[in-house]
Amino acid sequence: MVFLVLDTCTERLVVGVRCRGSSAEDRWTNLDSLGNHSRDLLPVVESLLEGVKPDALGIALGPGSFTGVRIGLACAKGLAQGWDIPLVGLDNLQAMAAAWSWLAPQSEAAVLPVIDARKKKFYGALYHGQTLIPPSDLSPQAWIDEARRIWSGPVVLSGYQGAVLAQAVSLPDSWSVLPTRDWTVGLLDQLEEGWLNKAFLAPDASPRYLRLSEAEENLRRRSI
Repeated sequence: MVFLVLDTCTERLVVGVRCRGSSAEDRWTNLDSLGNHSRDLLPVVESLLEGVKPDALGIALGPGSFTGVRIGLACAKGLAQGWDIPLVGLDNLQAMAAAWSWLAPQSEAAVLPVIDARKKKFYGALYHGQTLIPPSDLSPQAWIDEARRIWSGPVVLSGYQGAVLAQAVSLPDSWSVLPTRDWTVGLLDQLEEGWLNKAFLAPDASPRYLRLSEAEENLRRRSI
């Protein structure tokens, strides 16, 4: 079995391949593509697959860059249809949180993976064995207030841009920042589980947006 995952939600292009056979092998590329995913995605996929057709494809549905998420989902749908293979939706924030869980599986800290959502807000979710705060779009101080309301223990900021949030606000003493860690293995684990459970995306599946795009906001203002 060959599994392929794509994540175009941030400026970092994430593509991973897992081969299941006589021995398991993971290989991946994390490319700071700076948002040029439409240019870089397919060449990276071709390079990693080395001519092998995958048996299942996973795509991160967001949150993240509106354009990036759309590019990834459109490309994944096209590839899945062309290869005639199942497509599984992936949770990028959960994969980022898993990277911390592997590092400290018995930690008493909750983990808050975040992505800079611009406009002085961050996409994120709070986890500690379970989801304490579902994926949300909040300001740095609102994240602190909401997390402390729900969780009394320490919190580790992680994900793609935990350090960016930490620079924008004064963190509580019990909070710490974990440097950005690769989250490809978490995406591959999700894809394999989704494939086993047949949790496949419908052809009309949509990205996971946590707010309106700027164009949609402008249209709503004009209609008021």
